[in-house]
Amino acid sequence: MDAALRDRFGVEGPWALWQEHTIRWAECDIYAHVNHAAYLTLFEDMRIAWWLGAGGTFAPDAPGPVVGTLEVKYLRPGHFQDKVLLTARTVSFRRSSFVHQYGMWRDGLLCSARALCVVIDNATGKKAELPEAMRRLMTERDGAVAEA
Repeated sequence: MDAALRDRFGVEGPWALWQEHTIRWAECDIYAHVNHAAYLTLFEDMRIAWWLGAGGTFAPDAPGPVVGTLEVKYLRPGHFQDKVLLTARTVSFRRSSFVHQYGMWRDGLLCSARALCVVIDNATGKKAELPEAMRRLMTERDGAVAEA
């Protein structure tokens, strides 16, 4: 992310993935505020983009991430037609799980979230190991820390 984009949205800290977005009416309540559920959907879109960009797939015979826990902090409201920046990064990982952080930015942080994602073998429903290449990417690109 370049300095101009960071300054335009008031972004703090390093982020591995980002995407500009204009808030749609379908993402708002009757007061034109971003609905709480819309934040989660937008962060889910970032998680999917991250997973695919890291070499993951979504198929019945392939492992994929499921959200085990999710924590959201709503700091300031977003509004209809706001131009925002969505961000995602991996902060830590284990053998079969990882922690993602997300942010929505407009003149600083509007909303943040933290998700513990568990990799599941879709054929068996059991935990699956993160591929070595994905763990390496989490460390090198995202700055994630391996946990025991």
